Amino acid sequence: MAAGSGVWSGQLLDLLDAAGRAAALTLGVEQVLDSDAVIVWQDKPADEVLLLVTGWARSTSITPSGRVLLHDLHHPGDVLAERPGGPRTATVTAGSTVRLRRIAHCDVRGFLAANPGAGAAWRQSLCPQRRAARRAWWMAPHLPVPRRVARLLLEEHRTFGQDGIPLVRRDLAAMLGRSASTVQAAVSGLREAGAVDVVAGSRRIHIIDVAALRLLAGEPAPVDDLHCPPGAEGCVVCGEGW
Repeated sequence: MAAGSGVWSGQLLDLLDAAGRAAALTLGVEQVLDSDAVIVWQDKPADEVLLLVTGWARSTSITPSGRVLLHDLHHPGDVLAERPGGPRTATVTAGSTVRLRRIAHCDVRGFLAANPGAGAAWRQSLCPQRRAARRAWWMAPHLPVPRRVARLLLEEHRTFGQDGIPLVRRDLAAMLGRSASTVQAAVSGLREAGAVDVVAGSRRIHIIDVAALRLLAGEPAPVDDLHCPPGAEGCVVCGEGW
């Protein structure tokens, strides 16, 4: 796999130069896990960084009332890091067979010190402000549900592409915080508009007409190069001295 192949598009391994990418792929300990295996548990200490090399995963948490929330999907080339020493905010579960590297925080610091160009890529890939801006684009509560669903599907289509998005309507409902019936009606509307298709038994949503879906989504997503200013306070990456 190499940058430009689309496999790691927009993720850390895509943003690094060739030397930094090669170095990152030697960090820590490699692990291969089957689909549905738990990678890390919510509330356990965040004592390592995870680099997802192949496959995808999902982050979920359990609220005090017992409700399961689906927070995010993690794609090949992505890095998962939380405040060192603090409790993890979510359980991360493999959505497919995954190959990842478990990396100690001290090794991350050594990697960034030895690869001067890697710092900007690291900050951009983890920057909370950047991620929050993209998330707000499809989570905005004032938007009608069909538009929110269209935006969420466009966001995930950026990575999953023609293979289809491996989410059922229940997953979309959990990510949007709406009822499954409301989201199902929105997906049905997108299907009737010819923008998406749901193949029975496939557990995947396929984008049929990207242009139509963009039209239904309204305004475009935030630009990909949006990131924290240098030395930004309150950023788990920039503000913690990574």
